[in-house]
Amino acid sequence: MLKLEGVLTGDQIAEILRIVADAKFVDGTVSGKGSLKKNLQVDRGASQYETAIRIVAGALMANKDFKAYAMPKQITLEFNRYDPGMFYKAHMDAALMGGIRGQPLRTDLSFSVYLSNPDSYRGGEFVLETPYGQERIKEKAGSVIVYPSTMLHWVEPVEEGSRLAAVGWIQSMLRDESQRQIMRDIEALRAHTAKAFPDSETQERFDRLHSNLMRYWAEV
Repeated sequence: MLKLEGVLTGDQIAEILRIVADAKFVDGTVSGKGSLKKNLQVDRGASQYETAIRIVAGALMANKDFKAYAMPKQITLEFNRYDPGMFYKAHMDAALMGGIRGQPLRTDLSFSVYLSNPDSYRGGEFVLETPYGQERIKEKAGSVIVYPSTMLHWVEPVEEGSRLAAVGWIQSMLRDESQRQIMRDIEALRAHTAKAFPDSETQERFDRLHSNLMRYWAEV
């Protein structure tokens, strides 16, 4: 799992909140089972909806740590809200979702972008079932968590206030998590070498290794 703080600036959060405040919310069961979830999501036909999406997607793609972790080929996202009494029970995200212009997107990774500060609502913790046990998460506005879509996760009932977030899914250029980890390790070693030996030809060797593995593994 990847946690990043400050991916969205204060101005970006304010602009998204302004857009969402004027938007029409619909029952969240339009994108999930009513037996599992009770929440609201922004109507995709809402005015300036695409503007809000571009702000979030642009901030993610501008973040080098996000790009190194996810190696995104395609991203889709939506905005949801949990008011008092709302929840999402334990579930795993669907393997395929509608992506750009209706092109199916394979969900390799999922993410949540927090738009509400944790002191503005009570309850509503995001819980992720990891190989090492449950991880309970409640981050600051502007923070992002990214995790494999194969993991069970849920949102605890909100007791007070409202929890607003952008949630989304990523099809990575590298389907296999172990391959993505290898590429992250190579990038980390390359950065370390560049800092320690700025004029070393080893940087070029790392670049060649990285490029050749991408040619061999990437799905584009």
